[in-house]
Amino acid sequence: MIQPENERHVSARDRARVAAELLEEARFLTDTGETAIPTPNGNGNVKSNGHQPNGNGKRNGYPGSRLSQSDADRVLAQLDGAVAAQPESVPLLVDRAKQLGAMGRYSAARADLERALLLDPANLAVRTALGIVLLRKGLWGNAVPHLREVVAEESWSPTAWFYLGEALNHIDDLDGALAAYVRAAELDPRHAKALHAQGMVLDRLHRPQEAALLYRRSREAAAR
Repeated sequence: MIQPENERHVSARDRARVAAELLEEARFLTDTGETAIPTPNGNGNVKSNGHQPNGNGKRNGYPGSRLSQSDADRVLAQLDGAVAAQPESVPLLVDRAKQLGAMGRYSAARADLERALLLDPANLAVRTALGIVLLRKGLWGNAVPHLREVVAEESWSPTAWFYLGEALNHIDDLDGALAAYVRAAELDPRHAKALHAQGMVLDRLHRPQEAALLYRRSREAAAR
């Protein structure tokens, strides 16, 4: 059955939105050098806008900065107050988890994300964030089912496939890891990390010539 044109457009918009959300969680929770900066979102709540280096010192239209420990604690206290006022707000729990992740407090971030997931089990951005936090804690096997569920729903997301590959690689499922990295690079041919990770797995599989080719492709992708 051919999908109506308007439905295809909606689907494309939804996919773009989810892809952006998944990438946002991945960036936030794997970059411990920056921290979230909460700002009012217009509804009296707190919205956190962190900084991810992008060449102009801004992210999502807001200036980013590297906060001192005291400033980071102040930001966290503000988020604590917001969550206390709205304990079932998934966005606020995720915001606080991002802040905790940026501060390297992965156990607390995990608790917030698990709570958010109970409140909204279908939220793939939350599930991705939880998978990444588990990776950061070295709980590779625990991360796998969450990331598998994400790729089952969003099979076109290179971010989800890459982090699934990371988890599988660390539990020595080399064939599964290689397949996940390959899929990530197919979806995003400029994904230098996925290409490099393929090379590492191929080295572990004693296929050095293929590994060398992937390392070269990774360098080329990173240079673009």
